[in-house]
Amino acid sequence: MSKHRALLILVLFAFLAPTACGGSGEETAPSGQTPGAGPAGGTVTIDLWHSEAAANKDTLERLASRYNSSQNEVRVQPVFEGTDEELMAKLVTSLASSQVPAIALMTEPDTQKMIDSGAVAPIQDFIDREGYDLSDLDQRALKCHTLKDKLWAMPFSTGVPLLFYNKVTFREVGLDPERPPRDLEEVRQYSQKILKRDSSGQVVRSGIALDIVDWPERMLAEHDDLFADSENGHEGRATKVLFNNDTGRWFFQWWHDMVDEGLAFNIGRNPTGADGFLAMVSDRAAMTFSFSAALRSAVEALEKGAAGGMEIGVGALPGVPGGTGIPLPFSRVLWILNARPEREQEAAWKFVKWLTEPEQQAEWFAGSGYLPVSHSAIDQPAAKAIVAKYPLFQVPLDLYSKSPTTPAALGALLGPFRQVRETLDQAVEAMLYGTKDPVQALGDAAAESNQIIQEYNRKVED
Repeated sequence: MSKHRALLILVLFAFLAPTACGGSGEETAPSGQTPGAGPAGGTVTIDLWHSEAAANKDTLERLASRYNSSQNEVRVQPVFEGTDEELMAKLVTSLASSQVPAIALMTEPDTQKMIDSGAVAPIQDFIDREGYDLSDLDQRALKCHTLKDKLWAMPFSTGVPLLFYNKVTFREVGLDPERPPRDLEEVRQYSQKILKRDSSGQVVRSGIALDIVDWPERMLAEHDDLFADSENGHEGRATKVLFNNDTGRWFFQWWHDMVDEGLAFNIGRNPTGADGFLAMVSDRAAMTFSFSAALRSAVEALEKGAAGGMEIGVGALPGVPGGTGIPLPFSRVLWILNARPEREQEAAWKFVKWLTEPEQQAEWFAGSGYLPVSHSAIDQPAAKAIVAKYPLFQVPLDLYSKSPTTPAALGALLGPFRQVRETLDQAVEAMLYGTKDPVQALGDAAAESNQIIQEYNRKVED
């Protein structure tokens, strides 16, 4: 590997990998500090737990610092709590002692479990009390977190999965750099052209780097197939999964065959989100799947290697042939925890409202790649400037604007969603490492998931 590429890999890892500490000095609560009102009952200090890393973390801390400087009623302390899974685990264990934050910034898979916990103050209560106007906020994001006509968490940002690819490699092998593959069959065809072997026949470059993440549920949604029954849990509590269908089986077989033939490079689990990009930087692959939330970090880091053979393109996440062409969006939402004193909950609500204003939404979009939930944010200077600087930012905006609000496109509501995802991750591993064939792996994952859901539902109902 050249010194240039080795250096670029280190730069990229620094951009994308989560750090072990939370916040940047002033805005992170020192060890042992307790949020709440000061001795004189003045400024209310509240914690915001989150799992954002790299450019996203910096932007979130910058927003909190600006809010703190703009008034003297509320002081917000962003606290980094590791990965999404680590954040949720810490929150669950902290509930017993009420040592929880006033606000938690979390992902969609935690929605049903957060509601079932009884530990949250529904956002709807704050909205109804003051007649707060939601008309500027994205209706799809609102609908995702509305259950029985009650909005439980405030949408903070949205996004879509994307295909990232190296235009230089595309040109090298005779592919149109302005036309990324539109479905997974085309990914196979492109990968066949990109594939490179050394003199001994060993694969030295695959078409695409694939990580073991939540791609199965996104492929189902792109095909307008439900992940779970009861309309993905939006018309009643889900009781079983539906992913063991033709779409799921086709995708599993495709995934297996791509890796088996060397057309895809299996990078396994990818907790930092960086490994697919690292494969591209090292020329081990020319494409990878990731998310618009990584766009700012990835573009800034990868474009440092333009002179060394990197020119990044992005497109819609390719799906199973015959799909809609519209990838499953995702969102980040702000939860207010009811274990904190009422004064802290009110302070949290003030900050939540401020974060969803157009100016802050535009800054978050520009500094991360997450899409704004405020429609007016797109017309703000910060949003216009980032699209002008990086036209790639327009791609996820356009994709999200086409996203429907069908139950499949809204994603599934499942209490044990993370456990169900784990069964799928293990199924992919069993399939790729040869202990099960694709059909058996998917079928076993469905059976195990159904048992997990049934056990969870029994506990909740008891």
